[in-house]
Amino acid sequence: MKRIIVGESGGPTPVIDWEVAGVVDAAQRSGVEVYGMINGLEGLLNANIEGNIVDLSRINSMAFTFTGPGAGLRTTRIKPTPDQYRVMARNLEALGIDGVVYIGGNDSADQLLGLTAESGVKAIHAIKTVDNDLPVTHHCPGFGSAALYNACALKNVHNDFSSYRVMSNFKVGGEIKPAPSVIPVMIYQVMGRKAGWLAQATAFAKVDPTGDLVPDYPPHIILCKEIPFDRVEFFGELERVLSRQGEAVIVVQEDLTDRKTGKALAEIYSTGVVTDAHGNIQHGRAESFSPGVYLAGLIKNEFKSPALLGKIKEVVLSPQHIQRSNLVSRQDAGEAYLVGRSAVLAMLDGADRKSVVIEKVKTRTSTSLTDLENIAAKERTVPVGYINGLRGPTQEFIDEYIYTIGGAGAVPHYSHRKFINVDVPEVIRKNPYIKAEKE
Repeated sequence: MKRIIVGESGGPTPVIDWEVAGVVDAAQRSGVEVYGMINGLEGLLNANIEGNIVDLSRINSMAFTFTGPGAGLRTTRIKPTPDQYRVMARNLEALGIDGVVYIGGNDSADQLLGLTAESGVKAIHAIKTVDNDLPVTHHCPGFGSAALYNACALKNVHNDFSSYRVMSNFKVGGEIKPAPSVIPVMIYQVMGRKAGWLAQATAFAKVDPTGDLVPDYPPHIILCKEIPFDRVEFFGELERVLSRQGEAVIVVQEDLTDRKTGKALAEIYSTGVVTDAHGNIQHGRAESFSPGVYLAGLIKNEFKSPALLGKIKEVVLSPQHIQRSNLVSRQDAGEAYLVGRSAVLAMLDGADRKSVVIEKVKTRTSTSLTDLENIAAKERTVPVGYINGLRGPTQEFIDEYIYTIGGAGAVPHYSHRKFINVDVPEVIRKNPYIKAEKE
């Protein structure tokens, strides 16, 4: 094998370029020329445009690892037609390419199948996706880093927003009752089209320094695709949390399924569902449906509880691309590099039409190969045994996946202030300020 080409596809991850670095390093060490496709297969399709195909044979491979987030070779969402695949095959032959390494998710694996149907070039797919929704593999490069950001951001913004909580006096049936008059409810929307891996992983914010779940730590409610949404069930859990905590942090996946109809909430409550070329519902765009905003409206306009005397102060946070372009888990970066390197070595060993996946035994990870057909256009949801209803994941989920962010020590752990109450003078006790009278 004399010359290979590498490209990136789909949504970037915080460590996608670590995979490119692994590809470039392995190729250079093996004496193989390595080219890069700018914008993946879209750049290959338009290979006549100068700069769409670049030579990476003499670049320092580590140049891909310390230049910040995003895809260094840029990315694409193209869904090629048979005619376009034939043009790509012709261009590969003209460029003298013997093998293609394509970094992406299930759509990217499917595209490699389309390309190899028209070209005799060897093809290896290197998995990546923050959604972590690919089958066969234990987890995907990119998941750990996005999960680390969400856990840290959620923990910190909760500290910020819970500062609004106010205790006041209410007169109920002639009796004075202290209760929250300002009740903070924070809704945090995470990525994940088909599976709730990132949603469940926000519970890494719920662990103590030993990695044990603390039930009262936020997030208090996690809504994901694996548990169809039911308004009555949600309101019941919200009332339980607010009565106990005086506040609530709710995590919601960017796509939920309605229990009664089996449809996506976007299909029911938006004026028109916008999809990409692959048929996926678009999120984060001007015309997109937001489950977070929908829940906030539901809580504000329809949630009623006689046990709550104050008013809910809600906020909706949707980090969208921020969650995949901020923090990098060192464990995640190392595994991404290993996946890229393994793709080249597998190809040099004669592998073809394979995906490089991650295996885990205890806390040690390695790579192996699976047929492209096992990844292409397929998804994996969170096993229901890992989910404790709307309260989030089980301890088993935490134990199995928290290492991807670097362990329990990767999230901040704050002291819990214990104030000593001042004895209230009798004159104040007998003349409290009444916030409101309730029947």
